[in-house]
Amino acid sequence: MSTLVAKFSDYAIQSIEFFIESIESELSQRDLKGLFNNKIEIINVTKQHPLATLMAAQLSEQRNADNLRSNIIPAISVTPGTFGEDGFTLGQSYKPSVVDDDFIDDLKFYLDEDMTKKDILRNLLITEDQINTIISEYRRTPAGGMRVQQNEWQKNEEINISVWSDTADIDIILGTLMDSIMAFIQVGFVGDNSKIRNMKLRITKGLTNFNFGRVLYGSEYNLTFTNIYNNFAIYTDDVVSGHDFDGTFVIPSGE
Repeated sequence: MSTLVAKFSDYAIQSIEFFIESIESELSQRDLKGLFNNKIEIINVTKQHPLATLMAAQLSEQRNADNLRSNIIPAISVTPGTFGEDGFTLGQSYKPSVVDDDFIDDLKFYLDEDMTKKDILRNLLITEDQINTIISEYRRTPAGGMRVQQNEWQKNEEINISVWSDTADIDIILGTLMDSIMAFIQVGFVGDNSKIRNMKLRITKGLTNFNFGRVLYGSEYNLTFTNIYNNFAIYTDDVVSGHDFDGTFVIPSGE
């Protein structure tokens, strides 16, 4: 007789957050003031296209709307693209395993007082309540009586990165900077292999927009990659037979 305790998922990367944080990290390590002759100190990285943000500011009735509009550009946005069916697999690599102390310790990592909900979601699609439920049930269940069923699946994902600025000179430098950042993301850094798989990049440069009373200059990056997911079902079972599980198990995203 099996009793379900909890279900959760993980992924190689939480796509939008991963690219935003990677770009922000790279920008923070560059001398933006020097590169842009003291014209730029910070570049906003958002989840909304810069032109959509400008349009919203254009329609704003706030008294400081002009100031708001002036602080939007230059900007970089990271938005999801269209799901690609090519490369999609579901429910691969079925693997039942015994939940052991190592598995529980990996989950406890996400209950650290410095770990925010956002921090957890970078690695696992799980809540603190679910983690506590799993740990409590593990303490009550006889040794070997709790198991986890893991199913791996993967799909090709698409991300659109938009880069817009006020002048052609800034656009050229910012576009070159973004090219190098994409290269760092693709290969990883100092032995930390990139979590990006099968990344393909298409770049459109030299874009202009005349809808805001001034000329804006931009570049659009469209990239696809393979993201790997795992679904986990934690359950208790009165009988555990030795032939249907692997006794060792590690949560893939646990660090």
